[in-house]
Amino acid sequence: MDKLPRWRKIGYGFGELGSQCSWTLISSYLTVFYTDVVGLAPAVISIIMLIARIWDAVNDPMFGSLAENTRTRWGRFRPYILWGAPVLALFNCLTFLNLDVPDMWKAVWCGFTYIACGMAYTVVNISVGCLANSMTAVNTERVSLNAIRGIMGGIIQMVISAVTMPMILHFGGGATSSGRGYFMAALVFSIVCIPCFWVCAASAKEIIGGGTKAENSGAVKNLLNSFRQTFKDRNARMLIMAMFMFLTGIFGRIGIMAYYFIYVLGSPGLIAGFATAMSAGSLLMNFYAPFLLNRIDKKRVGIYSCICQAVCCAAFFFAGEAHLEGAVVVIGFLYGVTNLCSLVSFGLGGEIIDDNWLRTGIRSDGVIYSCISFSTKLGNAVGGSVGILVLGAVGFAANTDMAPAVLTRMNAVINFGPAFFFVLGAIFFARIKMTNKRAKENEMLIAKKTV
Repeated sequence: MDKLPRWRKIGYGFGELGSQCSWTLISSYLTVFYTDVVGLAPAVISIIMLIARIWDAVNDPMFGSLAENTRTRWGRFRPYILWGAPVLALFNCLTFLNLDVPDMWKAVWCGFTYIACGMAYTVVNISVGCLANSMTAVNTERVSLNAIRGIMGGIIQMVISAVTMPMILHFGGGATSSGRGYFMAALVFSIVCIPCFWVCAASAKEIIGGGTKAENSGAVKNLLNSFRQTFKDRNARMLIMAMFMFLTGIFGRIGIMAYYFIYVLGSPGLIAGFATAMSAGSLLMNFYAPFLLNRIDKKRVGIYSCICQAVCCAAFFFAGEAHLEGAVVVIGFLYGVTNLCSLVSFGLGGEIIDDNWLRTGIRSDGVIYSCISFSTKLGNAVGGSVGILVLGAVGFAANTDMAPAVLTRMNAVINFGPAFFFVLGAIFFARIKMTNKRAKENEMLIAKKTV
């Protein structure tokens, strides 16, 4: 199989620009928006997020099965990107619209918009992720595709990290609790994300088909067949669990990170510096990651990454206790430069999809990828909902001056909680049996199969 042209890889990377613009504000600021702007209690926020993720437990894999068995002249996944992007942009904005209604209806509105936004993100983001495994069966090319995607994501993360809080403060008249600030930031990012997704769809070319052997047997049977084969695969199960644990730590910390700067450090303006440093580290990671992933078994890279992330979290705790603001920025860079697990999951996911296909005759790329994507959302929900719930339990009260003991407990929740999940993620990565050698053997078999 030929190498993909550079322009096609860069065009594919625009999908990550769109994803970051559409979801970063939600993953980083939605919880603090709910508490400090909308005025929801931590318990209510926890319920909203858990309900949304329970629905995603059904919605993500169902869409994955639907997409992998879709047949159009534009391919299986590209149509969902084209038509789903404007819908996602709309609900991004509505999620940060604070209505002047009674508290009960505020909770209903927040739940509705958050769930709808999550469903739209499922359609678009899973389709973008699945494209990489449909564009080529060459594993080094997939690593290159995802590395370029990561580089472009890292660049836009740096931009978003640098401008989000200043943008919120600008539109909000200098206040972190202004609804207008959050809504206008969401509007700007939503406008930017639509053309990014469209460039991705226009640049991609799907050359590998999929679906089940019995495509005419009905959508329900196809879904059940894909699920059956996915969860019979030990490597798929272990990767899903590893990413669930890792992402619970990542998104759990992201979901409540703003409280670390606003309350523990008392320096909300430092968020921009920290997030920019972390994004710079993530950007740098994408340059050296292909070297590691092509020479070291990907599961081992995942193990090392999880351990490094746990160590960084411990360092964040002690820097917070000592109010070492400069150290927080440095640790943030190290936190970003050692975060390789997303690239590991993309690479391993593609290899597991190929291996499962060769053994069973069923290419469950939509279901397997959507299950990994679901771990992202579930990790976001569990980390964010449990995190804010535990913060409430240790004494957090929005927009108040809290005692030093409360701030220390908040610091521990924000940092040691994620570190615990990173260690669990390393354990599950260690139980994966897929190796680079086996993936190369499968690649050669697929090359013969698709000639």
